[in-house]
Amino acid sequence: MGRCLLFLWLLLFADALLLGNLEEKTSLGVLREAGIPQESFQEAGISSEDALLYVEFWEDLEYFPLAFPCSRKEEFFFENGWHDKRNYGGERLHEGCDIFGSQSISGYYPVVSITDGVVEQVGWLPLGGWRIGIRSSGGGYFYYAHLSSYGRKFTEGEKINAGELLDFLGDSGYGTEGTTGKFPPHLHLGIYVRTEKEEEYALNPYPVLKFLQEKQKIFFY
Repeated sequence: MGRCLLFLWLLLFADALLLGNLEEKTSLGVLREAGIPQESFQEAGISSEDALLYVEFWEDLEYFPLAFPCSRKEEFFFENGWHDKRNYGGERLHEGCDIFGSQSISGYYPVVSITDGVVEQVGWLPLGGWRIGIRSSGGGYFYYAHLSSYGRKFTEGEKINAGELLDFLGDSGYGTEGTTGKFPPHLHLGIYVRTEKEEEYALNPYPVLKFLQEKQKIFFY
């Protein structure tokens, strides 16, 4: 009896393992068909289920979110900080990627829209400071936080073009409206999608930034 139960358990385990491998292969196949490089997804440890959620908006991606002046080539730095611990406003997990420039100066680097889209949210948030949220046609919601202010007056519902100036990288947030200087200047990028279970399901932006790293705009200023 004991051997039969063990054999049955091994069969079930083998079936589950095979099914998992098939799902993984299917997911990778879908990513390849969409022209999505898989390496950064694997590097970031993104599940095959989550990886498929990037497909709908992947063709919307056009520009890296930070640009540099024409006078000099600048470097931008980011790493996979997904779900790092944060404590402002209580214990929480970091839902995004932080991007820094070689010059740690607020108001220096232009922040541009990664995609065409529509403004859904704009204004001050205690955590994000001056922020703007843009929904692309494929359903991705791109959240740009810690801006120095705004490049112009944005209104909810207006259309935005990929590469359009939103404002400049800053250090706003972690306090009441107008608070700055609580951390080094950087851009926090968050990406969210709607799923059957959640209105705002957070995705790791790391593979998106890796893909767009060579697609940087040059500004004359």
